[in-house]
Amino acid sequence: MPNLLLVTVSLFSLFFLPPFSAAEDIKPFNEGEELIYEISWFGISAGTGRLHVKDKITKEGREVYHIAYYANSSELFSKFYKVEDMAETFMDTKGFFPWSFKLKVREGKSKRDVETIFNQIDHKATFIKDKDEPKTVSIPSAVQDAFSSLYYLRTKNLKVGEKVVIDVFEDKKNWQVEVYVLKKERIKIYSGEVDTVLVKPLLKFEGIFQRKGDLYIWLTDDERKIPVQVKTKVIIGSVYANIKDMRGVSAITSVR
Repeated sequence: MPNLLLVTVSLFSLFFLPPFSAAEDIKPFNEGEELIYEISWFGISAGTGRLHVKDKITKEGREVYHIAYYANSSELFSKFYKVEDMAETFMDTKGFFPWSFKLKVREGKSKRDVETIFNQIDHKATFIKDKDEPKTVSIPSAVQDAFSSLYYLRTKNLKVGEKVVIDVFEDKKNWQVEVYVLKKERIKIYSGEVDTVLVKPLLKFEGIFQRKGDLYIWLTDDERKIPVQVKTKVIIGSVYANIKDMRGVSAITSVR
């Protein structure tokens, strides 16, 4: 993977990064958190998904979370449509913004490899897709990628009836993603009932969890905001990702 910043720039990064005090004091996740999901369609197990805050490492003088996402189709579904997707982001532990993002898509006969290198000092992003020529564009301050935006959302104070607007860089373009906080709801998961906050991001691009239908995410109604259920509407029916296990984090229980 190419360097995130030139050596000369990295020497100044600790001193000239813009302040992001709103997120700095909130730690809803930490290294070691691993969330495992069952992906289903019409009640049939279609595969598994995994979100993993692998560790904290140092890149170009900055401490970052190395966060990965994996999705694999079940043995049955693989006979018709095999999925082996992987995404990873390196997210600043202070500002909660990414320094690099990598996506590897293997779905049926479709293959796609994407990498974005963020220069959060000079507000530039270099986008590399497959064997195309790299393209560098200007980005907003502290912009997110399609994966890190989920973790950034977990640092926000979510109030029903309000929305959170997140600047996201995806597919060579800058987007403003509006995340609507719809309601609070108690749902049943593998460990029992849990209080959640239901949010609906309005995406104009193809993200990590969704394709082209409506997307709904249930987050625990506590300071951790753990995503416990995801629903994506597709052409026929809906695809669900329901949490079935987790490691490196205390058990989810109802907060009321």
